[in-house]
Amino acid sequence: MKHPLHSGFKFISFFFLLISLQVFLSSGSKAQIYEPEGLNMPGAWNAWTNPPTNNLALANPNQVPGGRLVKVVCDQLHWQTRFSVNTSGADLIGGTYNWLFTSGPATNYYQNKWASVTVAMNTLQTYTKEGGSDNTATLVDGKWYTVNWEDLGYQDARAIFMETSAEPVAISSVSVPSNVFENVPVVINITTTAAPSAEEHFYLIYTTDNWVTSQGVPVTMTGTSGTATIPGLPTSTGVYYYVMSSGLTGLTDDYGLCALQLNNNAGINYYYAIGTPPPPTITWANLQWPGSGEIETGGAYNVYGQAYILGVTGQATPAPGLQAWVGYSTADTDPATWTDWVVATHNGPSGSNDEFMADIGVLLTTPGTYYYATRFKYNDDPYVYGGFSGGFWDGTTNVSGVLTVYDVLPDPDFDWINLQYPGSATIVPGENLDVYAQAYIDGVTGQPEPAPGVESWIGYSTSNTDPAAWTNWFPATFNGPSGNNDEYVANLGQYLIDEGTYYYASRFRLNTGEFFYGGYSETGGGPWDGTANVSGVLTVQTNINPLIDWANLQYPDSGVIVVGQTYDVYAQVWIEGVTGQPEPAPGLEAWIGYSDTDSNPDTWTDWVPASFNAPSGNNDEFFANIGPEFTQTGTWYYASRFRYNDGDFVYGGFSETGGGFWNGTENVSGVLEITEPQPTFPVLFTIIDATELHDAIKLKGEMTAWDTIAMNPDNHTWTQTLDMVPGTYEWGAIEDDGTPDGLWLIEGSNLVMTLGEDGTISGIVTYTTLVTSSNILPVGSEIYPNPVKDVLNIYVPGLTGFRIMDMKGRVIRSEQTTNPTQLIDLSDYMSGLYQLEIRMGNQTCHQKIVKY
Repeated sequence: MKHPLHSGFKFISFFFLLISLQVFLSSGSKAQIYEPEGLNMPGAWNAWTNPPTNNLALANPNQVPGGRLVKVVCDQLHWQTRFSVNTSGADLIGGTYNWLFTSGPATNYYQNKWASVTVAMNTLQTYTKEGGSDNTATLVDGKWYTVNWEDLGYQDARAIFMETSAEPVAISSVSVPSNVFENVPVVINITTTAAPSAEEHFYLIYTTDNWVTSQGVPVTMTGTSGTATIPGLPTSTGVYYYVMSSGLTGLTDDYGLCALQLNNNAGINYYYAIGTPPPPTITWANLQWPGSGEIETGGAYNVYGQAYILGVTGQATPAPGLQAWVGYSTADTDPATWTDWVVATHNGPSGSNDEFMADIGVLLTTPGTYYYATRFKYNDDPYVYGGFSGGFWDGTTNVSGVLTVYDVLPDPDFDWINLQYPGSATIVPGENLDVYAQAYIDGVTGQPEPAPGVESWIGYSTSNTDPAAWTNWFPATFNGPSGNNDEYVANLGQYLIDEGTYYYASRFRLNTGEFFYGGYSETGGGPWDGTANVSGVLTVQTNINPLIDWANLQYPDSGVIVVGQTYDVYAQVWIEGVTGQPEPAPGLEAWIGYSDTDSNPDTWTDWVPASFNAPSGNNDEFFANIGPEFTQTGTWYYASRFRYNDGDFVYGGFSETGGGFWNGTENVSGVLEITEPQPTFPVLFTIIDATELHDAIKLKGEMTAWDTIAMNPDNHTWTQTLDMVPGTYEWGAIEDDGTPDGLWLIEGSNLVMTLGEDGTISGIVTYTTLVTSSNILPVGSEIYPNPVKDVLNIYVPGLTGFRIMDMKGRVIRSEQTTNPTQLIDLSDYMSGLYQLEIRMGNQTCHQKIVKY
């Protein structure tokens, strides 16, 4: 009786062994679980029903039709489900649950399990194969949860729960570039089906070795659109990439396993290859400077020209194979017909250009008028010719320079002189009074050093007559250039020791020529004529005790701060003939006072000394920080107080029309609300340097009072974390290039972010910059958006023209204009990288533009 049973058992065991071996060979050899059995998540949340036919979010579709726990094919194979949690109408109800990862056949759905983990949200954790205790997870109502389980087959496996405030949005599109060239960063554009929640962070993942290794770069999102930049790579490199979102910030590995959503082109990923760029050529050249000049025969005359070759010029050493000349002719003809050319030497890089220089003056020994231009040649390419000052010589817009050669250069005359400042003054006998005057000679003045041969004096008389008849003149010293003028100054007051009324003017002479006299006017003055441009008037008297003629509370009229916060209050005062100078009026004192009652300030007892801020027209402005005075919440009132030479106090009030002496009706006290300090939250700001050229990026914005704060670099990604109170802030970043304002790295409007009362962050806190150099764009210039899809906006004060070139150097569009605002329609352009050349008279700037 036992034999048949034993034989049957042997047969069944052997059959089961064959089935198990088949399963192992079909799935285990690939380090994956057997796909027809899939993965389930039974637990207390569905009464331990397995497979979870009563909750599709916990079941795989292979065992339960419609199951949402699905296999995701990417660089890290995993299974994923997503479920909502709420008191009603959701997949699950909030609470703490025991549960398991399981996989098994219909005969034993619990055949394989992964357990022994207490879930920590947004953290990769290792689940033990056949662990002895259940997993535990705590779910919160009003949240969504995305669960990823790493498929490594039948061994310990990692998994992650990611919590979001809304269902993660799908990534609907990912751009693919064309014509990508060596070492040129590639901007990838993405769109999502809706604006993501604050917990969703987007990354682009790329590989150059077929996923043996991979790198991730953050995606900068604005609404439903985002951009990411893949660094420039060598020729013939193949790049595979996909885009994903995650609940984790600062990801550096395990990208696929930490994905909320991903778009990998249905599992095959997106791809582009780095092609060979066209051979470089000269795409721009000019006659840089000067446009015209005068010399004596044989005198030096240096002429400068610049040339641009994409990716070649602009280095510390001259571009190999690039030659330059400066040529001249007695006829204003096409330089291509000229025969006299002087080899030009490299003068250094100028932005992305190479600049060259040659002295043609020493060759011009015959008086006359000469025309000059530049000539360049790259390797065996044809000659190109540069005109002043915007580009290739064309005889109309970009023309030859003009040089006049004399046997003896004639002495210039003064083109303009004046009495600059002051127009009037009152002093005590012998008191210092500096008087300023300016002179202009075309092409001579306005340099760091005084114009050779110029002499200047300040003189006075007791009668208001023509200064040419005066005898009291005192030498004035050079005070520096003022625009194109030279400015001179003399202390006239020290010479006037007797009381009375005096009249003063300026006098100039060039070399041993005639004298010229300068007069004063409110509009800038000019040569003295006794009517429009007149002498200054100086009153010298022993007793000067003018009264305060006017005072106010300037700014602000109200405010709200937290206890201990800074609060600067400004006020102004006017004393005729005394205030409005570069230094504060001697004997003038100022305070800002405060009270908890809206009463007459002359009854207040709390006054904070105010410091001189600057002259404001004819007024002196003072300010004081009264914020630290307040240690408790409440409403406070503030006003200004002034006293001159120990005289009576006067009090200043605020009004929308400028204010005046406090009267409690038109000119009133300011109002300050003191509140409890708000909680702060850490906010991480990130600037991604797509150019990989910057080395001193600094953060600034409304949250820093627009002061700069150094950011921390990490492989061209710059970060800084600030503790901030809730609110909406504009911000941006600069490259500290040594200039007063630095290089502004934001294209278009300032970036905007919002910090919610609960610490949630929305708006832009990560930005990818493509700005490479400030070149010579004027303050206030804007070129945006960049990357651009349809219309590129340009605003450049002084704009005279622009050109758009493709990466082969071909000019696609060229326009001359005097309108500083341009709207350029790029909608029909192919996606890719373009070079935008901006011209402002004799100045040129280049900017890379990304079209998508």
